[in-house]
Amino acid sequence: MVASNPFHRSALLIAILLLAFALRLIPWGSNRFLEDEALYAYWGLRIATGADPMLDEEPIDKPPLHSYILALSFLLWPVGGTEGQLESAARLPSLFASIISITLVYSLGRALFSSEPVGLLAALLLALSPFDILFSSTVFTDPLMGVFVLAALLAAAKDHLGAAGLLLGLATAAKQQGVFFLPLVVAVAALTPASPLKVEKPRRCRQIRPRFNWLVLTWSQRWVRFALGFAIITIGVFWWDAARTQRPGFLEQSLISYGGLGPAEPGTLGERALEWLRLASAFWLSPLFNGLMLGSILIWFLGGRAGWWSGPSRIDLALAAFTSGFLLLHWLVGFQVWDRYLLGLVPLLALLAGRAFLALGSAVRSTSWQRVYALGLGAILIASLTGPVIRAARSELPLGGDHGAYDGIEHLAAYMQTQAPPGSVLYHFWLGYHYRFYLFGEPLRLHWYPDLKNLAHDAYVYRREPRYIAFPSWRDSASAEAALAEVGISLELVCETTRRDGSVSFRLYRMEGP
Repeated sequence: MVASNPFHRSALLIAILLLAFALRLIPWGSNRFLEDEALYAYWGLRIATGADPMLDEEPIDKPPLHSYILALSFLLWPVGGTEGQLESAARLPSLFASIISITLVYSLGRALFSSEPVGLLAALLLALSPFDILFSSTVFTDPLMGVFVLAALLAAAKDHLGAAGLLLGLATAAKQQGVFFLPLVVAVAALTPASPLKVEKPRRCRQIRPRFNWLVLTWSQRWVRFALGFAIITIGVFWWDAARTQRPGFLEQSLISYGGLGPAEPGTLGERALEWLRLASAFWLSPLFNGLMLGSILIWFLGGRAGWWSGPSRIDLALAAFTSGFLLLHWLVGFQVWDRYLLGLVPLLALLAGRAFLALGSAVRSTSWQRVYALGLGAILIASLTGPVIRAARSELPLGGDHGAYDGIEHLAAYMQTQAPPGSVLYHFWLGYHYRFYLFGEPLRLHWYPDLKNLAHDAYVYRREPRYIAFPSWRDSASAEAALAEVGISLELVCETTRRDGSVSFRLYRMEGP
């Protein structure tokens, strides 16, 4: 079903990677950052410019690796460049992580199942995932975490447990949720066929005890290497956290920022189940493909158990169990229903789908019917995935980053950079993360007002300074205008930005009086 010539297989992989790269570049720069993206990019800028190398002045709720990789990316670009250049620099790590992930999935297919066709098909499915396409141009921590998880799985599959521990540690250093993948990495390491522990049967009974001791010692050494690799990175992360002057540490701060974490409310379980399943169905966003994929996996599992064909291996079962358990965990625990939490499952499901499609094709005995099956499968993939892929490339799907709400924020920032006098005050309630990134290094005072009383008081006290305030179109400015009017301040519209559909996104006002 897949070319057997090594040159042809290499050409197929290169073609898949080029297609994936093109699909991920098409929506590049179409969207502005969401709040968290702007915040993460701001942290990277503070490190890259030397303004705060240890992030001592920031309440950080993430481990440090992502921020420092962003800083390195900024150093490859002119940090004093335009907003578009800075956005591109911030997006580069996710783009590279997405492309490398496709290569790792191909290698995992070969390492886990000794099957190059499985690797190629899984890589193609990941390349065509609208979910993965749209996250490749974001600044979220999840793409970076995901690529290290896949690298850890590959190292475990090849029995390099020291490297697997290091890589899983790096995944956790990019985002603390990387530790959720620990059971899967351990399972792959334990079930991998690439094991050095296969020894010849001893010729004499007295050899059994020494061989047994050697086996136990070798197993222990392998897992000690894994634990040491993971511990080295983990200790480094917590050393960094302890060396910072900002308290609390990132783990405690993450719970504060998140609002706590516990079991989901029983009354919300039905709605949460539907929302998580809706997000999982968006991996390829095609009811036809989703039905074909899930049906093929189910038939493959049941048929293999019945002995009709070669069924799933223990690693297949581990992948399926982990994917189901991951969804179950996020359903039953009160995690926010956010699409990015499921990004790490896309390559795992691509591997399972590739295995099922090819296993069912191999069950067809006739060569001619195998060709018919391959052509039919290819036709279904083209018919079912072309539409979602095109919509993803056009950034028309509500996945990943922003899709219009923050259009124009860069123009608002450009006005403040070029038209507002140095020392001007920019008041904000909703847009603080964006201002800190898009106006980084500008001689402006950003003032967050917790309530309208604070806004009116500060604007009155600092009435000798140029003062500005912006309102998103989805927020009513009437109450703020009334509060300012009470202290003799009026608002003059100086800049209005629009979204891609022509609707107003932001209105920037200069305060006048008293």
